[in-house]
Amino acid sequence: MYKSLLLPLVDRDGDADALDLAVRLAALHGAHLSVLVMIDLPPPVVDPWGLMPDPVTAQSHADLRERGSARLAALRERLAAETIDWEARTVEAMSMGAPRAATRESYDCDLVVLGGAIGDTVESAVPREYFSSLLLEAGCPVLVVPPRCAAEVPTRCITIAWQPTREAARAVRAALPLLRAAKTVDVLAIDDGKTPDAEPSGRRMIAYLRRHGVEASWVARPAGEETVATRVLQFARHSRSQLLVVGGYGHSRLREWALGGVTRELLIGADQPVLYAH
Repeated sequence: MYKSLLLPLVDRDGDADALDLAVRLAALHGAHLSVLVMIDLPPPVVDPWGLMPDPVTAQSHADLRERGSARLAALRERLAAETIDWEARTVEAMSMGAPRAATRESYDCDLVVLGGAIGDTVESAVPREYFSSLLLEAGCPVLVVPPRCAAEVPTRCITIAWQPTREAARAVRAALPLLRAAKTVDVLAIDDGKTPDAEPSGRRMIAYLRRHGVEASWVARPAGEETVATRVLQFARHSRSQLLVVGGYGHSRLREWALGGVTRELLIGADQPVLYAH
């Protein structure tokens, strides 16, 4: 079971849904929930003689801190009625940036919950930066919750996007607390002609899950003319899956975003929560 959850609020539409899901997960698992109001402060002006006093930057910092305090007060009011064990606090980031500051707060948690954003837009750039930093540097799984996804807890129908990689295997192990509560678990392999050993390893994974009390079914689908991520999403929607479990960034992050990849496409297109591990 998850006993320590972390939710950094990124000040985007997905925050509300992520908070709702995190609260319900904390209640289900008897977990402690830490919610962070991130305050991203612009660095002070630097000149050849060192840091210069800058009234504009100072006023910007004051405004951002005031806004962060208001958000924190609203958050605490929202959580006051909950019976879970929770804390809410602000985290200021200046020299390292807010995503890395959030990552430094995550080393003692079991699962990070993060609000996402559908589409490849300017609005979605900030959640993606948090996602990349947390997934690659925190050492724990990241559950991305897109806005207005109506996530269910406990999750009854889960799809594992399987490929024989370290990242996918870690994602499955990280998702065990959720998988044990599910009624339907599909281990899905999309045949793109590049992973001939997907089925033998996938069936071994099913046996592994059974030893952990999880009954799962093997499903194979051809990729055809579609990308792997597109076929995964098509299957998830057709089967009414409420959660995807995938390995994140099997290739480098730069390659994923420049050339495309499963992680990139799922971040853009998934309209249900996705648990990633790296």
